[in-house]
Amino acid sequence: MDAPEQDGLSVAEARRIIRKTLEDELFGIDIVSIAVTEDQDVDGEPVLHVTVVHDTDREELDPSLLSGVLRHLRPALSEHGERRFPVMSFVAAKEQAEAR
Repeated sequence: MDAPEQDGLSVAEARRIIRKTLEDELFGIDIVSIAVTEDQDVDGEPVLHVTVVHDTDREELDPSLLSGVLRHLRPALSEHGERRFPVMSFVAAKEQAEAR
């Protein structure tokens, strides 16, 4: 029996493309880290959960930039053969530290 063919990019390559795209599009946001995990949505479709930890004050975040990030991210991933949908979360480094 053949192994199933892997769809899309490796997690490391997806993270690299996501970081570059976010750095190009989200001016003024200091990205601390990006975590990418493979998963499935409620319909069983493959997705990439992306958690972006940033060191930017809430007052400095422009919601219109965050809401439009998928418009830039999807084509960047698709250019490299990635079909999984990125499910995005943005977490302030300060909030992440307080949660620990």
